[in-house]
Amino acid sequence: MTENTVVIKLSGKALDGHRELGELFSAARSSRIVVVHGGGVEVDALFKDLNLKVEKKNGLRVSPKEQMPYISAALCGMCNKKLQALAIKNGLKAIGMIASDGNSLGVEQLSADLGMVGKVSPVSADYINMLLDGGYTPVIASVALDSEGQMYNVNADDVASAIGLLLSAPVYFISDVPGVLDKEGKLIPSLNEAQLNSLIEDGTISGGMQVKVKSAVETAKFIGKPVYIASFKDPLLKEIVSSRHRLGTAIEL
Repeated sequence: MTENTVVIKLSGKALDGHRELGELFSAARSSRIVVVHGGGVEVDALFKDLNLKVEKKNGLRVSPKEQMPYISAALCGMCNKKLQALAIKNGLKAIGMIASDGNSLGVEQLSADLGMVGKVSPVSADYINMLLDGGYTPVIASVALDSEGQMYNVNADDVASAIGLLLSAPVYFISDVPGVLDKEGKLIPSLNEAQLNSLIEDGTISGGMQVKVKSAVETAKFIGKPVYIASFKDPLLKEIVSSRHRLGTAIEL
């Protein structure tokens, strides 16, 4: 049943939480979860080792076609397989895949000046539902192929958003950030768009969190369901698969 599905997006930093993610995966046995992941940290590390140039515009990695083999090696190889292995170790029948597998998501070039950076859109839930119905856990790397076989680097938040809409499922953005904090450093459990804009205007939300909440707002609008911003260290993390437990800060529109 698609209404019992949860989409969990893991940032590159969250991938280091082996113990916490292991507990999450162990709790997810017999549950319908879709795991989407990024891996910018791993891409940067590989580029450093290979002495390749890293260039970003507005937070997005410029991805020339000649760099895509290395980007995909980090995302689809190192990150995806390590995460799949951890899921299998903790009792899940995990299937590593990319965003366009099974015609799940379509992709097109976002902007010529970004190179092979793609924008995804939902196409068909058939393949992912087939996996979920069979007891498998999709582990999706943020890479996609278009109808011509061209490979694109895609923002993992956008992939999770599109999958959430495709499956009509809530999305959890899990990183090393506990949620949105007020000026006293206390967690704000729930926010709507107007409240978020006010917190941005008065400087309470800034920097990387500003980018994160704007993405969460767009995702909540997109899927028509709450989006949660939370940390992989949250002790309630493993409960989201069984009860869709509220976690971190809920973005509710």
